[in-house]
Amino acid sequence: MRQIAIIQNKLGFFYDSEGTAIEALKLVDNLPEDSTTTESRIGIYNQLGKIYRQLLEYDKAITYYQKALDLVTAKHHQIILKNNIGYVLIKSGNLNQALSEFEDLHNSLADVQDPSEKARILNNYGKVKGKLNQPDALTYLLQGLAMREALKNGSEVIGSYMDVSKYYSETGDTIKAETYARKAYHLAKETNNSNIISETMDVIIELKSDSEVQLYKKISDSIKEANLLTEGKYASKKYDFTQQEKIANANLLQAEKEKNLKLIYGYTAILLGVFAFVWFLVIRQRHKKQKQLEVYNTELRISKKVHDEVANDVYHLMNKLQQEQINKDSVLDDLEAVYEKTRDISREYHDIDVVNNYQELLKDLISNYQSSERNILIKGISKINWEGLSETKKVAIYRVIQELMTNMKKHSSATIVVLDFKKQGRKVHIQYTDNGVGSNQKKQNGLQNAENRINTINGSITFKSQINEGFSALIIV
Repeated sequence: MRQIAIIQNKLGFFYDSEGTAIEALKLVDNLPEDSTTTESRIGIYNQLGKIYRQLLEYDKAITYYQKALDLVTAKHHQIILKNNIGYVLIKSGNLNQALSEFEDLHNSLADVQDPSEKARILNNYGKVKGKLNQPDALTYLLQGLAMREALKNGSEVIGSYMDVSKYYSETGDTIKAETYARKAYHLAKETNNSNIISETMDVIIELKSDSEVQLYKKISDSIKEANLLTEGKYASKKYDFTQQEKIANANLLQAEKEKNLKLIYGYTAILLGVFAFVWFLVIRQRHKKQKQLEVYNTELRISKKVHDEVANDVYHLMNKLQQEQINKDSVLDDLEAVYEKTRDISREYHDIDVVNNYQELLKDLISNYQSSERNILIKGISKINWEGLSETKKVAIYRVIQELMTNMKKHSSATIVVLDFKKQGRKVHIQYTDNGVGSNQKKQNGLQNAENRINTINGSITFKSQINEGFSALIIV
């Protein structure tokens, strides 16, 4: 299709050539993009640029030449297309812009390997200089002509003859103008191409001074131009419409996809919301059960403590009181012991005010386990921002430390206890260590309760102990 478009153009069937080139472009649009299709697209764009230049649609010609230029990477191809754009600028009357283009091309002549393209640059450079009345215009026109004559490229030599003829005509040398015009005409007759012959005859006719001939030429040119501008074939417009239709369909498809995605996102958000609500209910119920279990275990522990520690002592005291000889001081000592045990139990299970002065509350708790046989060291407690922790976490920390200290007092026989408080990132680390007798790490009820408390606030507690090697626990909240 592309080659047929070139042939149609050479035969002067410009609109047929346009339609064929557009069909070729449609075929390329439906093929995967690779080096072959890109090369074809460049060639079709270039051909359409040439067609629109001949149809006097200069803006459209430059548009297609520029599309081709945007795709090419080879230097010699870029030079050809820039030459084409410059030539259209000459034809459209944008002479200063055309001169700038050809000055750049002339400066790049060393990069041009094709002598035919060099000749074309020189000829066009001379042509635009001539139209701008620059004195060296003829030099470049003749250089281009000489190179074309050496290459024996008939059609390009004819073009140079006509350009030199027009230069002489514009400078007033009608004799030389007619000489080169007739050279072009005689060479054109050898091609047997009526279009080329017609173009050369137009140049000769323009040199005639007869008023009727000039009038005929003017009217003929006007009719030819009008026919070119008004002939009703709109292949490029149809192609542009097809492309816009493709874009519109693609936009509709994209909009439909976005609509479907929004629906999916919406349903997903609803499902996540429902799942989150259900999960919240499960967690709340689990937390409620955990609290109930803690209350139950606390009641059992209080009951056991009262039975094991207080009730037995009270029973022992009752036996003493039944004796005939009562030692008042001994009874008072036993009553004081009972009182201290009930006070300890009360302190262990009373409500904790964690809102006000929590740091001092912790220190007071720990200091209660200090004795003449046991030394307790507290490190870094003042460096923790206790106000940043929730009440739930502070209660859990308090109870767990209380559990550790109680466990130590009952079972470890420790003489040194260290509590080290640290802030690492957003977490609070509490390291408990003692030098007691240790254990086989089998968790008693108290340690199991401590672990449960920490788990409920999404923290962690790790125990480490061996017999006769002390006991340690790391709490992270």
